Amino acid sequence: MTEISIHGTDFYINDKPTYAERRFEGHRIEGMLFNVRAVQAIFDDANPETRAQWAYPDTGEWDPDRNTDEFCDALAEWADHGILAFTVNLQGGGPLYVPEIYRAYDNNGFTPQGELKPAYAARLEKVLARADALGMVAIVGMFYWMMLLRMEDQAAIWRAAHQTCEFLAGTGRRNILVEIANEIDVVVDNTPYDIFRPERQPEMIAALRNAYPELLYSTSGGGAEVATGRGMPPASLVRADDYVLLHGNGLRPPELIAALDTVHNMEAYRIAPKPVVINEDSPAMPNFEAAWRKGVSWGYYDQGWHGQGDDPWESYVPRPRYRDDAPWEQLSGFQTPPVNWGINTPFKRAFFERVAEITGASAG
Repeated sequence: MTEISIHGTDFYINDKPTYAERRFEGHRIEGMLFNVRAVQAIFDDANPETRAQWAYPDTGEWDPDRNTDEFCDALAEWADHGILAFTVNLQGGGPLYVPEIYRAYDNNGFTPQGELKPAYAARLEKVLARADALGMVAIVGMFYWMMLLRMEDQAAIWRAAHQTCEFLAGTGRRNILVEIANEIDVVVDNTPYDIFRPERQPEMIAALRNAYPELLYSTSGGGAEVATGRGMPPASLVRADDYVLLHGNGLRPPELIAALDTVHNMEAYRIAPKPVVINEDSPAMPNFEAAWRKGVSWGYYDQGWHGQGDDPWESYVPRPRYRDDAPWEQLSGFQTPPVNWGINTPFKRAFFERVAEITGASAG
């Protein structure tokens, strides 16, 4: 069994620090958790009007079980490159930022009343089992703002959170980190649920930790902006987190470094240091290079679109990828279904090969 634990600023797997004794270019790699944003690994779409958008090119149909199976099949190659973790979410993430699709698709692992859907639970269990067998860790997210709009009320959200944690604890698996919500600042901007306000997330963490103490908890903000404070965790949240989650979306290396330094210099952090993890950023390798040199685990986020250019910071929002835009072998990204979970594009290869080099993994 794969068991994740935290000792100071280090992650341990099965009572040993990750990347044990590894140093690279003068920097300590031991204790880090390089990861990939794979929130659509258990994706489905209950809306028949948008479901066809995600159809596989070879069958003309969307198949959520095929998606999960192909994700699980790809994990061994990821692990061979030194990837130890990935983020999956019961409400996924934005699959395609075309208004008529983004506002209509229905990828919700919960009923409006907050009941965990059995099909999502089954796919998640398959993912957890495969990761467990490979010595990998799943960062399991519960909420994404667009799907929160499909929840009945705040009581339904609490029910969903408790059912998720009860399910995760009940699996007996210990290769799990919990991410309560993706980008709580975006949630607060777009939903009526004040429990996701940064100053109230410690309340949710405390309640869930009290009920399910065997799990480790955090929650994320959007791209961390020191100048405005947006996306930056307040001291109360840093104290409450088991590990601190940041996002680097939209930032260049100097801005990312400023955000990391700000967290590291917070009194709440200095009193009780803990791992800092970026589990969403971009395909931008300069951000990756800045993060790991600061001792921060970095997460690769690649939306995917046809004609993906050379600039990893190029906005993907006005660049929809329709399923017939490219052959399967050329499908880019990890977030727009149907997903090719392989290491099949220049952006992907740059990241995975660099991780292998840094960690001394077998694929390096």
